[in-house]
Amino acid sequence: MSVLFMIGASLFMGASIGFLLPNPNSSQLNITYFVGSIPFTSAAFLQLLDASNQKGQSWQLLVYRPQNTGYKAALSQWLGTILFNLNTFDATFNLTWQQSDFLVWTPNMIGSIFFMISAIYLLKDINFAFDSKNNEFNSVWVNFLGCLTFLLSAFTSIYLPTAFPIWVVDFALINTLLGAFCFFLASALTLTRLPK
Repeated sequence: MSVLFMIGASLFMGASIGFLLPNPNSSQLNITYFVGSIPFTSAAFLQLLDASNQKGQSWQLLVYRPQNTGYKAALSQWLGTILFNLNTFDATFNLTWQQSDFLVWTPNMIGSIFFMISAIYLLKDINFAFDSKNNEFNSVWVNFLGCLTFLLSAFTSIYLPTAFPIWVVDFALINTLLGAFCFFLASALTLTRLPK
């Protein structure tokens, strides 16, 4: 799962950097975002399956376990990634600003809210504790920062009839880049938990 998150995050970082450079190829970079969203969703689904099927529970493909904080975090994250699949796919088309608001910005904003919900569930799961020597705790906090920066990016990415000043666009791109970097780092920190 961690490796899939890292692949998706790398593609998001690459596309964000590409957009920040002079004369970006918007079409190619939007496709890169969409391709990057696929490993995110795959990893989130695997995480949901893992949270759904803990020791002592009968294995099921689709199950509802509202008493399990890890399950609620994984479900929120997975729903967010599905919305990111939709918005990054829709962004590959030439849309009017109204279509972009409905098909790109709205799922981006709602997906980012789902990510924040997921991050808060994970923080609750560790009792909002911080321990710099505990990679699992560090991963949860870094993930929270990634969700926060994705939410900031989504908030400032709304489409209007007139374009935003370039600094607003850059702010959104930088926050997407920072969020993707945080997700990459959070996933790398969890690699230490893999069996040897």
